[in-house]
Amino acid sequence: MKDTAADLESIVELFKEEYLNLNDLLAETKISEDKWTLKEIIGHLIDSASNNHQRFIRLKLSDEIEFPDYKNEEWLQVQSYNEMKFSDLVSLFYYFNKLMVNIIGNIEPKSLNNRWNVDWDENTSFITLEKLAIHYVEHIKGHMVHFRERLSEVENFKREI
Repeated sequence: MKDTAADLESIVELFKEEYLNLNDLLAETKISEDKWTLKEIIGHLIDSASNNHQRFIRLKLSDEIEFPDYKNEEWLQVQSYNEMKFSDLVSLFYYFNKLMVNIIGNIEPKSLNNRWNVDWDENTSFITLEKLAIHYVEHIKGHMVHFRERLSEVENFKREI
């Protein structure tokens, strides 16, 4: 899991370096009702870190857990990420994920097959800690692409106004 942790660390370091000082007005621009703002994308990743932190720790302590999933759209609505400073969101994302780097990098081999019982996909009613940690990093990578694409869309939208 050391490689997975190192991968996560490089992602969050690069993100902080590139975007910490991004303009708040740009980051909260809503280009349409069905698309997240840049602040909401990072807010979603903070929610993901928060939920996965609990899952990872519980899976390190138990062979098997029951733990609720979360509804990301509802979480975004009630947390009002667009009301926060973008630099604060980036810092929270950064430091929460630095903790996740430490947690993932120190998963003991004996815990890798511990299971979270959840309807993960149509074929599986659980996910192992190892697969969850790998999925977590892949999820962040996907949203980094999403973030860059949305930033481009927002910049184009602002030019057209």
